[in-house]
Amino acid sequence: MKRSTRNAARTKQEIIEKSAPLFNTHGYVGTSMKMLVQATGFQTGGIYRHFDSKMKLAEAVFIYNYENLLKKNLEFDPGLDPKEKLLSLLENYKKMVMKPRIKGGCPVLNTAIEVDDTDESLRLLAKSFVEEILAAIVAVLEEGKAAGLFKAGIDAEKEALYLFATFEGAIMLGKLSKSAKPLFEIFSQVELYLEKNIFEA
Repeated sequence: MKRSTRNAARTKQEIIEKSAPLFNTHGYVGTSMKMLVQATGFQTGGIYRHFDSKMKLAEAVFIYNYENLLKKNLEFDPGLDPKEKLLSLLENYKKMVMKPRIKGGCPVLNTAIEVDDTDESLRLLAKSFVEEILAAIVAVLEEGKAAGLFKAGIDAEKEALYLFATFEGAIMLGKLSKSAKPLFEIFSQVELYLEKNIFEA
């Protein structure tokens, strides 16, 4: 079937999927239309037929990257207890770096660093995703407290913020040094922290 007659939604999704690694690796400014044309196989006009601007495509890609990379970390086996969910979250973050679904690292971290002072729309979108992740971690912590598996005195919101910031910081240091060593060293400390400060003995 020729591209001129193919399903528009399918074409739009194809452009998003093929653009995803570019934006997540090179950033929104660093990804040129020439790169997008080469990666997608669509000419500039074909891309703009589905997206009003490069930044509109970037926004759609960011949502796709979040849904398919970072949000997957929060998809727990329903049979897991809260303690197992937290440990699973830790493992999922490791896999995100070691065996990424999408090249380039954490999309929320990448986007937050690049657009915090340059693009308000993407900044707010990144902020909403962070809030969604934090809420999910808080829910696990509260579930653990209610089940008597976590210490009753922990502040779930503060602990969720600490854990999320630690996970993202480990990824940033790993990418900066181009080594998995910081990632594993920090995550080993997180495991000790959970045992000492979160999990009930």
